Amino acid sequence: MAASKQVAHVLGPSQGGMRRHVRYLAEHPPRGYETLGVWAPEELRGYFPAFAFHATEAVARLRPPRDADVVHAHGFEAGLLALRSRRPPVVMTAHIDLRTQGRTARSRPLRALARLSARRADAVIAVSERSARPFGGAHVIPPAFAPLPPPGRSRAEVRTELGTPSERVVVVSVARLHPDKGLDVFVDAVAQTDAEGWICGDGPLREELVRRTEGTRVRLLGHRDDVPDLLGAADMFALPSVGEAYGIAVVEAIAAGLPVVVSSAGAMPEIAGEAGVVVEPGDAPGFIASVTRLVADSDLRAELGRRARAAVYPDADELVRRVGEVYDEVTA
Repeated sequence: MAASKQVAHVLGPSQGGMRRHVRYLAEHPPRGYETLGVWAPEELRGYFPAFAFHATEAVARLRPPRDADVVHAHGFEAGLLALRSRRPPVVMTAHIDLRTQGRTARSRPLRALARLSARRADAVIAVSERSARPFGGAHVIPPAFAPLPPPGRSRAEVRTELGTPSERVVVVSVARLHPDKGLDVFVDAVAQTDAEGWICGDGPLREELVRRTEGTRVRLLGHRDDVPDLLGAADMFALPSVGEAYGIAVVEAIAAGLPVVVSSAGAMPEIAGEAGVVVEPGDAPGFIASVTRLVADSDLRAELGRRARAAVYPDADELVRRVGEVYDEVTA
């Protein structure tokens, strides 16, 4: 039997969806491959306890691991490896829309550098059609990640713990507290209804959002390890992102049977499908009107919830298999 080929995963500073996807790929490599290790900033060491971890002060100064058969670079900072490596081959995954997210959104030279890196890479994977648009020939493969477990507590138990009346409509969001997520609009939308809002997550905008939620029924719950319980205790999900590559939190909300109100950033329109309402990114009045309508209309929530429970999404094993086909292409 032929020995498995070695994959080195490289990523820069990352949060949420990107690092979940990388960990899943590292834990479940495609058939015929195994994980050589993870090269990432020191603060991510604890996120990858099962693998050889190589702390990188700056990915920009990292040389490609020569004992790898393929280097999988996640994000544009890691993708710079493609500019100085012809061996081993480099697969670059675009996890964001470079025109609306991160530093590339504010810098034409950085966007040009990202495109150059993609041209020099042996293959490019994009997690959504939107993130693939700047790169001709990119493979569009949604991120693979482990589904959330079922709730461990009942709706009534969660609401009792949080002091939320059983009859009150709850609008939940799960997101990093970052400008890309548009959570100021979430607060404004919920504040114009008689609903209660729960925001699960942490990030650089926490203090600003603490001020914005004063005097409202929107609650900042911080980082939570019981997201399945909170989704099960809520009535609807809302996320007004202005920049998004995919939208894992939306997949999880729909999998929990929740109707959603989301922007059309990233892959969220495809994810929401018939289970939600979609507005343009940055359309605060449209988002507020959609949240207000869904809070007030229990029949509409029930119908969208029924569609959410019927939704089907790609199996993580199938997504990993497709990544393996890209590895095969560049190592042939």
